[in-house]
Amino acid sequence: MDPPDGGRRERVTDTVGNGLVIDPGMDVDRREVHVAGGQVAVFELGSGPALGVLHGMAGLDGPTAAMVDLATDHRVIAPCLPGFGPTADDPSLRSIHDWVVALSEIVDAVGIIGAPWLASSTSAMLALELAAIRPEAFASLVAVAPTGLWDDDDPGADLYSYPLGAQARLLANDVGALGLLAADPDGLGGDDLVEVGVSRYIRRRTAASLVWPLPDHGLAGRLHRVSAPVTLVWGADDRLVPPSYGVRFAGLLPEATLVPPIAGASHLAELDAPAEVAGLVREATRA
Repeated sequence: MDPPDGGRRERVTDTVGNGLVIDPGMDVDRREVHVAGGQVAVFELGSGPALGVLHGMAGLDGPTAAMVDLATDHRVIAPCLPGFGPTADDPSLRSIHDWVVALSEIVDAVGIIGAPWLASSTSAMLALELAAIRPEAFASLVAVAPTGLWDDDDPGADLYSYPLGAQARLLANDVGALGLLAADPDGLGGDDLVEVGVSRYIRRRTAASLVWPLPDHGLAGRLHRVSAPVTLVWGADDRLVPPSYGVRFAGLLPEATLVPPIAGASHLAELDAPAEVAGLVREATRA
């Protein structure tokens, strides 16, 4: 049955996401919703109270291990933002203001306003930007290594100064969890190989537009407006946004909990340590 917004809905039944095979007993739906910028792909799985999930720089090809874990007691709703996977890029997104407006429309369309959220990296920054102008955006937020602050004395690694293979290793220790962004192209040919190459390029270009040359869009001056509780999570091995930035965010947010860095996890800790991050989300929703 098509969703009430008129978007297309289909059942995902094969191997999906970042190399994961979804439990056959768990239904995974992919639907599309229409917003001003075009069609947005949305993955949904599980049952229970709604939980919004916003992916990090790697994009979203399907359910991740953390999403599958959380779907055991939540209805996980995960939109793919423009340019990060099956949602086409949107050339009209030229500023942080454009992105925040787009995110506002997307979360309204997919039905996660007022739900708890898990957001990572650039999407965590956008979630905080949105909450600064829409305090009702989320009930609580688990923010994994949000971008958006900058300290000249503690800059972190410049992702785009590294070759592609090294970029993947900066994003996650488990490179295989990055999905299409770092998938082995061996065995692909013709149109499939071109499609993978184009998708990777668009994802990197889109992420770069949010963080390069600097990720500072003035968020520090707006964080005091975020009224919902925020749990700040870092991977201990994060070189892109060092764990020291957690202290900076915690000092600027009215209601923040900074948890100890997760050992063995890098920038996208929800991919390197899905069970640990899922546990933190459950703690935040019970608080």
